[in-house]
Amino acid sequence: MTLGPVLLLVSAFLHAAWNATAKSSQDKESFLFLTILISGLITLGIVLTFGGFQMPTASTWWVGVLSGIFEGLYFITLAKALRTSSLGQSYTIMRGGAMIVVWLISTIYLQERAGGIQYLGAALIFTGIVAMNLKDFSENIANFWKGNIWAYLSAIFIAGYHLCYHHALVEKADPKSLFFVAMVVSLPFLFWSLRKDPVARITHTLKTRRKAVLFTGSAATASFLIFLYGLRISAPGFAISLRNSSIFFAVVFSYFLKESLSRAQVFGACTVGIGAFLLSL
Repeated sequence: MTLGPVLLLVSAFLHAAWNATAKSSQDKESFLFLTILISGLITLGIVLTFGGFQMPTASTWWVGVLSGIFEGLYFITLAKALRTSSLGQSYTIMRGGAMIVVWLISTIYLQERAGGIQYLGAALIFTGIVAMNLKDFSENIANFWKGNIWAYLSAIFIAGYHLCYHHALVEKADPKSLFFVAMVVSLPFLFWSLRKDPVARITHTLKTRRKAVLFTGSAATASFLIFLYGLRISAPGFAISLRNSSIFFAVVFSYFLKESLSRAQVFGACTVGIGAFLLSL
């Protein structure tokens, strides 16, 4: 196996791993705030060490800020999604749903071509998401949305920052600089989510979960930067397909977190993963 696929699989594993670690935390808002703070500091060090800031146009700066707004909203909804549903369920909805949103915007508004295999992929993702929520749907249609509304909203925000990143990278923005700008902009959103005793909550999490916070901050940074490097040396569709293997890793981590996923939910996660692969071809 060449270096590109290995890097992409490592990126997928790290992304699912830091989400699983955040899921295991008690105060998810303060945990994510510290995670992104550390990630921003690590990225700043990398930027200053390797070439400095490279945002060639005013447009890339504004797109970087918009990416940060979407990232901030994503982290807020991620914390709520991890609190209200299992990792395997929420992660599958977020990543699979985001792919559908990006695909729809790309084909309708950006006029990218889509063939039968992409439509099949989108249909499989939708089927998988329904399967993940089949029990709630059969009992009460309101539960279909109630338990996972934050995961659905998170999918929209994930799609938003992905589209912004793509636009900025097309305009030759430096990935490290772009990511740092987005992290800085997203931090106030996370601090706002700590409306009740923010300093006390942050201090307590830092004291009790210091190693876990350091891991998630490092893993979040590495997963993003490794993906960008892997994207440069691999075909885009292949890169995105391997990156979305994180869905399968999330299901594995869900098992180790002792979350009870039904057969239908495991089937749904696998279906979403296959659909994501087809959609990115």
